[in-house]
Amino acid sequence: MVRFRIRYEKVGPIRYTSHRDLLRIFRRCLATADVPVCYSQGFNRHPRISFGPSLRTGWESLDEYLDVLLDRPLDDLTTRCNTALPEGIEILEWAQAETSVPKLSVDVMAARYEVTVDAANLAPESNPEWTDFVTRAQANGHTGKWLLAELEDDLQRRFPSGAASVDGGAGPSLLEIHVDEQGDGLRIEYLSTMHQGKGIFPDVLEPYFGNPDGMAVPLQVVRKALFVARRGAFLSPINKGVVQNLL
Repeated sequence: MVRFRIRYEKVGPIRYTSHRDLLRIFRRCLATADVPVCYSQGFNRHPRISFGPSLRTGWESLDEYLDVLLDRPLDDLTTRCNTALPEGIEILEWAQAETSVPKLSVDVMAARYEVTVDAANLAPESNPEWTDFVTRAQANGHTGKWLLAELEDDLQRRFPSGAASVDGGAGPSLLEIHVDEQGDGLRIEYLSTMHQGKGIFPDVLEPYFGNPDGMAVPLQVVRKALFVARRGAFLSPINKGVVQNLL
């Protein structure tokens, strides 16, 4: 029995499939591709697959992970599976992982997100929250890039970073954030620690842009990377030292 760690992306219209749907998709893919998967025991047997932190329906991701137990090694796993997966889900790479490596669901400690705010959500008539924030910032002499820096600082104060968060502290914190202009809108990229599979989601932008569910144009969210913590540093879950349990 061998454990394979798979890195894949989920982009395009298929982002509207739920985490439960994703499990069904991969189960069907492994069966169609004739992958020698290990199954659980008992009456209701199922393939032994475990995923990383779930991705919210409607978000895209460039860096998702799952672990699967196989009866034997398989060199052409990527080719077999990608021909059986729907458009928008693609396996990017895989690595054999030691069985002693912690499960993804408990080992992933941080995530990097990119959030795009459409210009329509910044219009005064549709977003009084952003208008109020701009007015307060301008009263302090902040305009242009200084206004964006004020937004960065304001978010950083709400979710201060700390050394404890690297080892999975009491709650998520904001380690990095950068805000810049995207056309007439905004692009916000940030690195958040995760606690019990949950990080700082874009809902925290509500004080600046209003309720995300009521926006004129929905936020575009991409999870760009997931990380595990090793020796005070964040590494990819498929890093050689991580999967071989050397760190």
